[in-house]
Amino acid sequence: MRSRLSSPRTDTQRSRTVLVIFASTLVSVMGVSLISPALPTIQAAWNISPSQASLLISAFTLPGVVFTPFVGLIADRIGRKRVLVPSLFLFGVSGSAVVFVDGFTTILGLRVVQGTAGSAIMSLTVTLLGDLFSGERQSQLIGFNAAIIAIGAAGYPLLGGGLAQLSWTVPFVCFGIGIVVAVVGSAVLTEPASSVNSTGISYITNAVRAVPTRAALGLYVAIFGIFFILYGAQLTVVPFILDESYGLSSGAIGLLLGLPAVTMGMTSSQSSRLIRHLSPPRLITLGFVTYGVGMSLAAITSSIPVLVGALFLFGIGQGFAEPITDTALNRLAPDAFRGGVMSIRTSVLQFGTTLGPPVFVAIASIVGYADTLLIAGIAALAFGVSGYGFLTLSRQSR
Repeated sequence: MRSRLSSPRTDTQRSRTVLVIFASTLVSVMGVSLISPALPTIQAAWNISPSQASLLISAFTLPGVVFTPFVGLIADRIGRKRVLVPSLFLFGVSGSAVVFVDGFTTILGLRVVQGTAGSAIMSLTVTLLGDLFSGERQSQLIGFNAAIIAIGAAGYPLLGGGLAQLSWTVPFVCFGIGIVVAVVGSAVLTEPASSVNSTGISYITNAVRAVPTRAALGLYVAIFGIFFILYGAQLTVVPFILDESYGLSSGAIGLLLGLPAVTMGMTSSQSSRLIRHLSPPRLITLGFVTYGVGMSLAAITSSIPVLVGALFLFGIGQGFAEPITDTALNRLAPDAFRGGVMSIRTSVLQFGTTLGPPVFVAIASIVGYADTLLIAGIAALAFGVSGYGFLTLSRQSR
């Protein structure tokens, strides 16, 4: 799809388009981080086990692993706006409808629908930034988009936890914002002109020929690693360490878990400047190395100030790696197949998100949480160093 916002348009139109894209990103992040703090309240309200309550998260994340690539194919074929706006509406309706149902199985079904829509939104926001902008402006906006994800990831748990104290249903009411953004998006967004002239097998064949497979594979592996570590180490293992080793309250744990979002947002917002001085492979490598140092420090320290520094390193590492991989994928993908390329990115992301927590918990049940974090830190360091050579060769073989 070839329609950059460098064509004659008013600054107001550009600003409105970017605001809708960023608002859509904020909506998609709600799906997990707004509900996670409410799980204990939901468990008590429905008299269910913790594992049953956790299905509210799995039901949201798993559909994205399976269905998102098909969403990308459809978006390449019929248009971004024609998929994004209905996805926002469906996200809002299915999420807020939870308030009105009287069966937990029905709630899980609604979360599956909402998760499918949420994955489509997450994929298409980054895709639209690639469609509509180019060069340094594209890198800058993708960096800001990643910063917005970090802000949502840090802020929504506090909001969701506070609203859940009123009632378990109140956080779900917030999903109605998706309907509002859908209405605004239908009025503001423009549809990039489609250059896709193939469907089905021919689409896949043409995409494989057009996209440098080895380079894309390296970036997909990096995306998986980023979110596997984020959800497995940072959001699952670290809270247990803070509880068991430091005896911190849930409020203090929530506050510390928000620290990486600060440095992640600051770092990712500067991605367009960073990419002027360092190549994407170097920045992604630097991200994983920083992640590895942060995890290793968090595993071996017994000092709160050192731990705080380690958590800041978590955010810096993600700020280096995440927006750069998104930028690199956008630049790698031909316009006609960007929806498909970026939807696979979201599917891989969701796979890492879903797989991370159980894998890290399983390892921790054998060696303990601190040793699990140390192993992950060493693995991230090794991946960063070894991955640099692969990403560089992949980039050269384009």
